[in-house]
Formats: sequence, C-alpha cells, structure tokens
Amino acid sequence: MFLANLRQSGLLTDQQFSEAESQLPEATRGRHVARKLVEQGILTRFQAERLLAGRTGGFILGQYRILDQLGGGGMGRVYKAEHRTMRRHVALKILAPHLLKTERAQELFKREVRAVAQLHHPNIVTAYDANHVGDRYYLVLEYVEGPNLDQLVREQGPLPVGQACDLIRQVALGLQHAHELGMVHRDIKPANLLIQPGERRSRRSVAKISDFGLARLQESDLISGDGAGTIVTKDNMIMGTPDFLSPEQARSLHKVDIRSDLYSLGCTFYFLLAGKVPFPGGATLEKLVRHGTEQARPLKEFRSDIPDPIVALIEKLMAKDAGDRFQTPAELAAALEPYAVGGLTAWAARKSSGEIGEEETPVDSDLILEGVGSGEAAALVSTLSSDLSTTSLVTAGFSGTRLPRAHHPEQRHRIWFALALAFAIVGGLLGLAAVINLMLPGK
Repeated sequence: MFLANLRQSGLLTDQQFSEAESQLPEATRGRHVARKLVEQGILTRFQAERLLAGRTGGFILGQYRILDQLGGGGMGRVYKAEHRTMRRHVALKILAPHLLKTERAQELFKREVRAVAQLHHPNIVTAYDANHVGDRYYLVLEYVEGPNLDQLVREQGPLPVGQACDLIRQVALGLQHAHELGMVHRDIKPANLLIQPGERRSRRSVAKISDFGLARLQESDLISGDGAGTIVTKDNMIMGTPDFLSPEQARSLHKVDIRSDLYSLGCTFYFLLAGKVPFPGGATLEKLVRHGTEQARPLKEFRSDIPDPIVALIEKLMAKDAGDRFQTPAELAAALEPYAVGGLTAWAARKSSGEIGEEETPVDSDLILEGVGSGEAAALVSTLSSDLSTTSLVTAGFSGTRLPRAHHPEQRHRIWFALALAFAIVGGLLGLAAVINLMLPGK
C-alpha cells in the first residue's frame, strides 16, 4: 500500500520509482520501506509520514515539490519546498483561501506583491515569485535555515547584549531600506525576524525581516478566535500583535509610519535582553492600554550587564509619543554601531528522534491544494514556525476602539477604586430593597 501511495503521489518519476523499488529490501511493512527511502534521501520524513497515513496528493504545487511543513496559522501554511528544475530550496507560503476570496482581496494581494518585489536588501527575506493554482495563491520566498528570534530566546534564554545590539541594528538597516521605498511593516515582532546562521568565513549571523507586504491582507473578513499570534481585523479594528503593538497603531492601523515599526522593534529589543515581553499577562485590551499608559519594568531589574546608553536607547524606542522616538531606522542603526558585536548564532534545529511510523503522526487534512485551515489566530507566519508566540488572544477585536492617552498610575487606581465602590453601593441598595420588599405586609 505504501508503494502504491508513493507511485500515485507524483513525488518520483516512473524511472525514479523503478530504481528506488529495485533497491528496497523485501519488507512487507510500509514503515520499513519508508524508513529505507528516508535513509537513502529519496523521501523526506514529512513525505514518508504523510504517505504512511494514506495521503497521496498535495505534494506538488506548480514547479515545486513539498519537502516539509514549517509553520501554519490564520494566514495559511508555510512549507519548505524545492524547485524541481533548479533544485533550489525555498519557503512556500500557501495563503488561506478566506483571505483572497473576493476580487478586492486578490487585487490587494497583487498590489502588495508588486510592492514587496521592490525590496532587495540582505536584511529582508527575498520574495522570488507569486502565483496561484486554481484558487490557491502562494508566495515563493527565500528559505532561511535558522530560527526566528522568538524561538532563539525561548530555546537559549536572553541574548548577550552585543549580539542583541547587532541583530537589532541589522533589522534597522532592513527597515530603513523599506522606509526609503515608503513601506511600513506593521507587525515587527521576534517571530517575524529570522536568523540565517551564516558561514564560519563570514563570522556573522544575518537577521532578516519576513512577511513584508502581508500585513495589509489582514483587512479581509477574518475575525480571530482564541489562540496565539496576530490580531486580525475588519475595517476600523485593531491589527497587530499585542505584545509589540505601538500605541498609535492600536488607535488606527492606517495612521502609522515607520516610527510605529521602531516602537515594535524596541519591544522586540526588550524581549531579547529580558527574555520577557514588556507587558506580560492580562487580556489583549489590557495589554494595549498598558502600551499607551505605563512604563515597562526596568531592564536593570532583569540583568545588570546592560549599559546605561542601551537602556536609554530602548526607552527612547518605546516612547509613547512617536515624536520622542528615533525618527528613522538609520538613526537607530548608527546609535547601535558602537555596541554591536557580530558573531555566529549557535542553533541546532530540533529533529524528531523517533522512528518513522512509531507514533501516530497527526495528519494535516487541509494539506496544500486541498485547503488551508483558517481557524487559527496566529497570522503572519514566518518562514519558521511561530507556535511559541508570546501572548494568547482572548478577544478577537474591538470595533472603533480608541485607546486613552497616558494617565498617571495613581489616577488609574482611583478610577478602578471608584468603579468598584460604585458596584458595591449598587449591590448594597439592591440587597436593601430586597429585604424591605420581604418585610412589607402580604409578602
């Protein structure tokens, strides 16, 4: 049965199939055959497990052969793929059908793709191609071998100060390039910043910004449920990731400029050094309010080795008023230059050590051409999985929400106290009325 599924999948030509079959041991169990083909490099583990589970379709998309699944979310799913002629590895992002089901959304997709095609910078993930097969739209992106910054910090802990400064400086250079072309990312966060480990000859890992141009596709009619990742919106609703969202973007998606991305980059910088987001815990709306009204816990409380100028620099990036921040990414990059320490990022991608077919592998029933799941809240998926997203969303969106200006903490406490007192008084009056009602004659 396994060999029949393999023949039907289209992963191998007839000649390749015959050659592979002739080299196989006389094994009756499909699991043994699959393991042998993986050991010989003929199949990937991902392909073998799907074939063992009875999947025969969804392995080929246009000129690309699917090798592995890297991540998934509300925007769609991301796969490692290989161009069948050029043998080049790419990241293939299959966009969820609900994002492009209208002519308006399809036109927006084409416009954003044309804009992203202008971005050519070593610190931005390169977009190679955009196409569709039937009603399945996909992007072909540069494949980045290393982790995203969210994964790196959660795996290894807070980064050395010099390394964090160097990675943020590189991201700033990429943002400057986009800024000069009039583009704003709108969802800068650790999970959207990828690390190319680099060669020993270069002695420096490279930071790359992913998902440029996809943020505006969130203006579709998708409303997120519970989950982790990016808030998706309708018109006049909030979009972004609450742990890294600037106060002005929380008020209006469209009235933001590059300084909003710099605020998000400041929150990311904070995360790299502290290992925690600036405002942990709480519901989505509470986080958004805190971004506009409170100061984050001082970095010096987490570690003592952060130079005062870096602390001041991050505080400037995270200023509530955009006018008090760095005004361009180039200014930030120049300020970080004296503190940046380049180097190679140690990263060993986790690989399952279990035997193929040893445990039941979840089958993705929405694999590629047969549909993409749309119920997950994590949107804007990077080329590596962002399933370690920082904050769970407990609210989908807030139509017409306007966040208040900053207030002194004491004033906020007084407001909460007044509300609690008011509820207590109302409750007491209702209880008293009930007692009086019971004491009346005839009751």
